[in-house]
Amino acid sequence: MANPADDETLMEEVRGGSSEGFGILYDRHHRAVFNFLLRFLGDRRTAEDLLQEAFLRVYLHREDYRPTAAFRTWLFTIARNLLVDNMRRAIARPESVDEAALEQAADTSPGPLAELERRALEDQLQIAVSRLPAFQREIILLSRFAGLSHEEIAQVTGASPGSVRVALHRGLRRIRD
Repeated sequence: MANPADDETLMEEVRGGSSEGFGILYDRHHRAVFNFLLRFLGDRRTAEDLLQEAFLRVYLHREDYRPTAAFRTWLFTIARNLLVDNMRRAIARPESVDEAALEQAADTSPGPLAELERRALEDQLQIAVSRLPAFQREIILLSRFAGLSHEEIAQVTGASPGSVRVALHRGLRRIRD
């Protein structure tokens, strides 16, 4: 099969039993979904688990997909719902901080000065984003790191495009400050 340009066509093929189409969709979108989950959670292992669960649900619910919305919007809605469920479970049973994960995140391997500066800036950005209210953080991650439009974010979150724009503007201003 050729590599079709549109996700909705591929999803229709997946509904018809195409595992190759599913693989193409995974290849196209797994990095963006993983980055969204990782940046929101800050925990690689949990982000990987939720990524796998999101694509498992895409496959298991392939018959439920309707091309009235973009596939990417549907996928991020699934990922977001898994994230919300995960956060609810975490609130219900608080766990201790994983020291090994913190050490891995604070990787200080030697390298050129530019690489160190880039990492320091990336760390500052991650800290600033993590301090945002949950809705602003989610909007910024979906917009800037996952590349979704205001309208797509509105569909994923159930908010209006106007509130998405306001939250994005306020969140970016808070990060700048």
